[in-house]
Amino acid sequence: MMDTSDAPRPVPPPAPAPAPQPAPLPDVAAAAPAAVKRPLLTRLFGIGLWGGLKLLALCILVGFFVMAASFDPGDPSFNIIEAMRAMLRQLFSALGWALRHFWQPALAGALVVLPVWALWRLVSLPWRK
Repeated sequence: MMDTSDAPRPVPPPAPAPAPQPAPLPDVAAAAPAAVKRPLLTRLFGIGLWGGLKLLALCILVGFFVMAASFDPGDPSFNIIEAMRAMLRQLFSALGWALRHFWQPALAGALVVLPVWALWRLVSLPWRK
């Protein structure tokens, strides 16, 4: 008979360590009130009084430059450098004229600013609440 007391015994594998459990997520639905989704037109064109005043000021500013430069890109003799020079020469006279005729530069600027503003609002709509 063979003596097994001197024979090496197989070492059992170590017990696996328990996997770390992730921390429970906070219950956001219970903490925050339910968000009310605004209608599409409100999200697209809804601005406050201050936003409307800033938009009007931007329309007037752009209108000064458009009207002072007599901007006509369809003219075959159109030259951007000369248009910039003319705009700088007429800047002070345009300011005096605008004080007398406030609504005209506002309208001319609105023809440029409002379509760009509406396009920006449309493009950024998915990121607004």
